[in-house]
Amino acid sequence: MGNLPSFENGKHAVFLDRDGVINRMVFHAEFGIVDSPANPDQFELMPGAGEAIAEFNRLGLLVIVVSNQPGIAKGKFTAELLDAMEEKMIAGIAAGGGKLDAIYNCLHHPDALVETYRIRCDCRKPRPGLLIAAARERNIDLSKSYMIGDGITDIAAGSGAGASTLFVNSRKCYNCDSLSEHGVWPDYLVADLGEASEVIRSLEAGDRNSVQHFELKCAP
Repeated sequence: MGNLPSFENGKHAVFLDRDGVINRMVFHAEFGIVDSPANPDQFELMPGAGEAIAEFNRLGLLVIVVSNQPGIAKGKFTAELLDAMEEKMIAGIAAGGGKLDAIYNCLHHPDALVETYRIRCDCRKPRPGLLIAAARERNIDLSKSYMIGDGITDIAAGSGAGASTLFVNSRKCYNCDSLSEHGVWPDYLVADLGEASEVIRSLEAGDRNSVQHFELKCAP
């Protein structure tokens, strides 16, 4: 934690994972798996995502996407298709009244087919490199910021950066078991970005009592 940037009077930010939080995951029949979309036709925003992001905007928070996107490295799609998906994401969020301030992607993977991206980096979540880079470049106080994600790697990255974490997931005991197994624990459990915006609105207002029912009660 000693190498984390610390900015007095720094900005507050909401860091968002992309797939499964902003947009739906996709079933890829050819591989028999659920994975990230690989082209704009497959890219579909979650209901209410644009409106939730608009609420973050109204609260004066920077809204920054931090996403592992190894699809290019794995040969699943091209840089042009990634750009096209991001353009569709930005347009869909704007239709809901919201806007993103930045997008930070990790394009690397240790087993990449494309040699350029075959490295063990500091930016691939669960490492907090994407959040730290954004904080340094945009004068963000990570200790007063939030990470919202639907994966254990998101919670680990947010915790490693010193941010408050919101886990988008169901209230099931196996989630508790999996979190405990990996040694990470979110501050709050929410169903979607809409609930996340409720929690963050209360926290920004200094009202912690109203968010107690979003705390994960089965913590070790």
